Amino acid sequence: MSAARAGHHLTPQVLSSGRNVFEELSPWFTLLTLGADETEVSAFEQTARALSVPLKVIRDSFEEGRQAYASRLVLVRPDQYIAWCGSDAPPDIAGVLRQVAGM
Repeated sequence: MSAARAGHHLTPQVLSSGRNVFEELSPWFTLLTLGADETEVSAFEQTARALSVPLKVIRDSFEEGRQAYASRLVLVRPDQYIAWCGSDAPPDIAGVLRQVAGM
């Protein structure tokens, strides 16, 4: 498995629930959080709500192979391609969400 990179298709990975990440993705945007700071995750959720961008958040650990993503936050588009990723939230979450949602 390779590291998560914007513009690349999300690689399969088993979550701690035993399910493959693809079984958990939303038909809209999904934020995969792997041991990420909860304050940053909440900021993504609040910003998405404020912009009316549908966002499902999957919280999991950064263990058992998931560290191969090399990012703690992975924003996945509806077509299962990575829109953005990083280990910390971007300074302008609203800007990122507007860009990936085509706003």
